[in-house]
Amino acid sequence: MRSRRNGTLESSKSLYSSIFCSTDQSFTENDLVLFIQENFKKRECVFFTKDAKSIDNLCKCGYSKSQHVEGTQMNNHEKWNYKKHTKEFPTDAFGDIEFENLGKTGKYIRLSCDTDSETLYNLMTQYWHLKTPNLIISVTGGAKNFALKPRMRKIVSRLIYIAQSKGAWIFTGGTHYGLMKYIGEVVRDNTISRSSEENVVAIGIAAWGMVSNRESLIRNCNAETYYSGPYIMDDLKRDPLYCLDNNHTHLILVDNGTHGYPAIEAKLRTQLEKYISERIIPDSNYGGKIPIVCFAQGGGKETLKAINTAVKSKIPCVVVEGSGQIADVIASLVEMEGTLTSSSVKEKLLRYLPRTLSRLTEEEIESWIRWIKEVLENPHLLTVIKIEEAGDEIVSNAISFALYKAFSTNEQDKDNWNGQLKLLLEWNQLDLASEEIFTNDRRWESADLQDVMFTALVKDRPKFVRLFLENGLNLRKFLSNDVLTEFYTNNFSSLVFKNLQIAKNSYNDALLTFVWKMVEDLRRGIKKENKSSKDDIEDVSLIARHPLQALFIWAVLQNKKELSKVIWEQTRGCTLAALGASKLLKSLAKVKNDISAAGESEELANEYETRAVELFTECYSSDEDLAEQLLLYSCDAWGGSNCLELAVEAKDQQFIAQPGVQNFLSKQWYGEISRDTKNWKIILCLFLFPLIGCGFISFRKKPTERSKKLFLYYAWFFTSPFVVFSWTVIFYIAFLLLFAYVLLMDFQKEPTMLELILYVLVFILLCDEVRQWYMNGSKYFSDLWNIMDTLAIFYFIAGIVFRLHSSNETSWYSGRVIFCLDYIVFTLRLIHIFTVSKNLGPKIIMLQRMLIDVFFFLFLFAVWMIAFGVARQGILRKNEHRWEWIFRSVVYEPYLVMFGHYPTDIDGTTYDFNHCTFTGNESKPLCVELDSNNLPRFPEWITIPLLCIYMLSTNILLVNLLIAMFGYTVGTVQENNDQVWKFQRYFLVQEYCSRLTIPFPFVIFAYIYMVMRKLLKCCCKTECKQSSICCSRNEDNETLAWEAVMKENYLVKINTKANDSSEEMAQRFRQLDMKLNDLKCLLKDLANKLR
Repeated sequence: MRSRRNGTLESSKSLYSSIFCSTDQSFTENDLVLFIQENFKKRECVFFTKDAKSIDNLCKCGYSKSQHVEGTQMNNHEKWNYKKHTKEFPTDAFGDIEFENLGKTGKYIRLSCDTDSETLYNLMTQYWHLKTPNLIISVTGGAKNFALKPRMRKIVSRLIYIAQSKGAWIFTGGTHYGLMKYIGEVVRDNTISRSSEENVVAIGIAAWGMVSNRESLIRNCNAETYYSGPYIMDDLKRDPLYCLDNNHTHLILVDNGTHGYPAIEAKLRTQLEKYISERIIPDSNYGGKIPIVCFAQGGGKETLKAINTAVKSKIPCVVVEGSGQIADVIASLVEMEGTLTSSSVKEKLLRYLPRTLSRLTEEEIESWIRWIKEVLENPHLLTVIKIEEAGDEIVSNAISFALYKAFSTNEQDKDNWNGQLKLLLEWNQLDLASEEIFTNDRRWESADLQDVMFTALVKDRPKFVRLFLENGLNLRKFLSNDVLTEFYTNNFSSLVFKNLQIAKNSYNDALLTFVWKMVEDLRRGIKKENKSSKDDIEDVSLIARHPLQALFIWAVLQNKKELSKVIWEQTRGCTLAALGASKLLKSLAKVKNDISAAGESEELANEYETRAVELFTECYSSDEDLAEQLLLYSCDAWGGSNCLELAVEAKDQQFIAQPGVQNFLSKQWYGEISRDTKNWKIILCLFLFPLIGCGFISFRKKPTERSKKLFLYYAWFFTSPFVVFSWTVIFYIAFLLLFAYVLLMDFQKEPTMLELILYVLVFILLCDEVRQWYMNGSKYFSDLWNIMDTLAIFYFIAGIVFRLHSSNETSWYSGRVIFCLDYIVFTLRLIHIFTVSKNLGPKIIMLQRMLIDVFFFLFLFAVWMIAFGVARQGILRKNEHRWEWIFRSVVYEPYLVMFGHYPTDIDGTTYDFNHCTFTGNESKPLCVELDSNNLPRFPEWITIPLLCIYMLSTNILLVNLLIAMFGYTVGTVQENNDQVWKFQRYFLVQEYCSRLTIPFPFVIFAYIYMVMRKLLKCCCKTECKQSSICCSRNEDNETLAWEAVMKENYLVKINTKANDSSEEMAQRFRQLDMKLNDLKCLLKDLANKLR
C-alpha cells in the first residue's frame, strides 16, 4: 500500500499535469470537420409566421419569406416558438475567421442554442486544443458602444493579467463594442508580448442573428476541408447588428433560427458555465472543480439577469461600484444597512437608471425588483470593488475573496479545509488563510499540510511556507527522497543546471562539484533500491541526512530570494549555509549571460554574506570559544568545507574582516604565545633563547606541571606560526644574501662550498613546494605566488644544468645569466612575505592590481607604437633585412620616445651619416634613403608632424590615462584598505599554520621522516580509513544547538528593528501631517486677513 507521503507527491505532480490532459489526443482537420458536422447543428425557420408589426412582410423569426428554406409552411394560428417552428440542420459555418485588413484569425462555429454543453466543451478542449482551464471569468455588462473610464481600463488590464497567470478562460459577448472591445485589445497586446503557450483565451459567445456581415462565414457547398471565412468589420454601418471583435481567440455563435433578436445566447452560455464548473478535476486547487466567477460592470437588464442566474447557480459575482447602471444599484444595496424593501430597490433604480426605468411598465419594474431581491438573498456570493480604489491587487483580492466565500459557504465544501487552503494558496491570500483557516480551534497534522507545502514551495510562496511551518508541518519528514527528486526533476530550471555545470567545469572546486553531482543524481531520480555502488549509496544517505540543505540549495540556485531565506532559518549550521549560498550564487553570477539575472545573484549573495556576518557577530558576542568552533565546523552537505574555507572561496571579505574572525586568525598566528606580547620581544628571543624561560614572553595558558614548564615554554614558542614565519623570513633573507654573494664574488668554474650550500637550500625549498602541492592538489596552481616559486626553482635547476658544463665557456656563462635572472624572481618572492604587515600589505595589493592596469595600457600603447614604428621605418629606409635592427627601429626606439628619447633620424638638418651604414655589413642602423643629390629623400613635412602626433598620443594621452587608471585602482583599494588587507592576511596565516612547525632549513629532517613513514605504511598496508559521518559528534551537535539559539535571537533582533523602523516612519508621517494641518490653518488665517 502506498504511503501517504507518496500519495501526496503523486497528487502534487498530477496537479501540474492535469491541465494538459485534454490535449493528449491529436485530431486532423478532417476529423474536426467530421466531428462538427455530426454533432453541431444550426436552426432554420420552417414555418412562416407573419409579423403584424413589420412593414416589410417579415416572419416572426426576423427573416423575409425568401430567406426561409425550401418547403417552408405557412403558420397563421399558432404563436411562433423556435422549438416548434424551427428545425435543426447540420451547421454550415465553422472554421477559422479571418478579419480582412487586420491579419487576425480565430476559431468560430455556428451552433444551435440547444447544443449539449459536454459536446461543446469537448470541441473546445480536444479539437480546438484549449488547455483545461484553471478558472472561468465570465464578464458581463458594458456591451454598448461607449468610452470606457480610465480606471475601468486599469481593472480590465488587471483582469486579463489574472487570466493569463492563472490559465483562465474569459467569457464575453464577443462583439466589438464597449467593455468587450477593450478586453479584446488587452488580449491582443498580451498576445504580442507573450509566447503562444501563454496566450490569453478570450471566448466570445454571441447571437448568430445579431452578427453583421455573417454571410461570409457560411461555408461554400464544395468545401469539404477546414474553412477560413473572411470577415469584414464595418464599424460605420448603422444598423442594430453587431460586429464581431477581431481580438477574441474563439467565437461561439448561437443560433435559434432568428434574426435581430439579442441575448438568445444567454441560455447556452449559462449552461456551458454550469457544466464546466461542475466538472470534476482530480487534485485541482479548488476542491476538485473548475471555479467560475462572474465579473459585472455597468449593464442593464441582461446584466441583471446574468447576475441573477449566476447567484442561483451558486457562482460568486464581483461587482464594480462606480461603473454605472445595474452594477451601482446592486453595489449600493449590498452596502445598505437595514431591511431590504421594494421601495428602497426602486429608489436605487430611479437613481442609477432613470431613463431605463421610465420606459418600463409596472410589471417589468416588478420583475427587475424581484430579480434584484433574489440576488441580494445571497450576499456571501457578492463582492463589491470600488472603481476609484482599483489598484493592482484589488481585482485579484476581490476575485479570490469571492471564490473563497462561495467555496466556504457551499454545503458540500464548507468542511473541506484542505480545499479552501489550496484555493487561498493559489491566490496568495495569506491573511485570509491565517484568519479563517488556521484558527485556535483547529489542529493540523503535519501530513495534512504536505500537499499544500509542496505547492507553496513550487509556486514560491514564502509567507505560506512560514505559515505551514508555524502550524505544525515537519519539514524534515516532508522532504523525502521522492519529494526532493520531484523538486530537482520537474521544478528545476534546465538553464540553471547548465550554468551550474559550466561553473563546475570553470572553477572545479569542491562545493560546485558536490552540488552539481547532487543535482544530477536527483534529476536522474536516485532511489536507494536501484543503487549498487558504494558511492551512490553514500550520495543517497547524504541527501537523506541533509534534506533541508538540499532544499535550501534548490531555492538558492533558482534565485528564490524570500523562499530561500525562510528555508535558511530552518537549517542547521546557518552560518555555514549562508556562506555556502554566497559562494554558489557568486559562482553562478560569473557564468550567467543575462546581466540582470547575474546582478540578482550577486545581490542575493551579498545578502547572505551580510546574514553570515551578523549571525556570527551575534554568536561571538555571546561566547567566543563556541563561535570559534563554529568557524571550523564542516558539513558534507557543503562539500566538506568549513566557514572560513567557503568565505575565502566566495571572496566574502566582509566576513573574514570582522573582529571575531580576525581574533581567531590571530590566535592561530601566534599559537600559544599571548597576543599581548610585542613582536620585537619575540624576534629578540629568536637570537637569545634563554629569555623564553625567564618570563620575557607571556603565554596564553600556564603549564600544570612545573617540571615540564620550561620544556613546554620552548615547545610553544618554536611551534608558533609567527615564530616559524619569522625564522623563515630571516633565513630567506640570508639565502638571498648568500645567493648574491655567490653571483657577485664567488662564482668559480667549479662550485664552491658556499654554492653547494645554496644548492641544498634550494632543494629544501623544492621539498616544501612539493609538500604544498601534495596537500593542496590542483588548488596549488591557483595561487600566483606558488607559480612564481615553481618557476624560480625550475630556473635554478636549469641554471645548474648549464653551469655544471664548466668546460664549455658559453654554457657556463649561460648558467650564470640564468642564475642572475632567477635571483630577480627569488627576490620578488620576498614581497609576499610582507603582506602580513598592515602598512605594506595593502600597498602590495595595489601593486598587483596596477600590474593588470599596465597590461591593458601596454595593449593600447602597442597599437600606437607598431603603427608609428612601421610607418617611420618604411618612410626612412628601404629594404632592411636585419631582423634585430627592424625590431630596434619598429619597437625599441618608439618605446624610448615615450620616456623622452627624441629620434634624430627624422630631421634632415641633424642627420649624421657617420652613425649608419649603407651596406648593412656593420653593426649600425641602415642609412636613410638618398635622392639624386645625395640628400635624405624623406619628406620632413611628414616625419616631423608624425612624431609630434605620436608623442602627443603616447606621452600625454596614454600616459595620463595610465596615471588615471592607477589613481582609480589605488582609490578603490584605499576605500576598503583594512578589509582587503585582512582578507589577504588569511592566506598567509593559513599557509604557515599548515606548515610543519620546524624552522627553515631544519624542516628537511621532518620531510625525510615523513617520506620514510609513508613508504613504510605503503609497504605494510596497515592504514585503515574509517568514514566519519558529519554532524554526528557531540561537540558538533552542541555547537549547532547553541548556534540555533543565537540564530533565533538574531531573527528576533531583525524583526524588532524592522518594527521599530516602521513605527518611526509612522511617527514621522504623523508629525508631517500635523505640520501640514498647521500650515493649512496659517494659510486660512492669512486668506481671511487679506479679505
